[in-house]
Amino acid sequence: MSSTLTLTGDWLISVGNRMQTHGTGNLGTYATGGVAVTASQVGLGRISFIQVQPAGGYVFEYDATAGKIKAYWTGAATSSVLAEVDTSTNLAAITFRFVAEGY
Repeated sequence: MSSTLTLTGDWLISVGNRMQTHGTGNLGTYATGGVAVTASQVGLGRISFIQVQPAGGYVFEYDATAGKIKAYWTGAATSSVLAEVDTSTNLAAITFRFVAEGY
């Protein structure tokens, strides 16, 4: 399953000289290195940053250089360090909230 990002409510607001959007999403079947996100998916022309809230035991980060959202979890190991989710992990049932800012 592919990733989905849905803009919710009054999703576009002006923040100074930038625009901010918000919504929900899921990453579908995860690919190592993250799942690509385009500016149009989050209702912007260009992304400055995306903040993704943790959900379902996973922590997410936006990699601006690669233009991808990465997922992390504690895994089965006893390490306290978060590890990137394994490739082909189905995250379709994990719905997160996001805020994106850009132009």
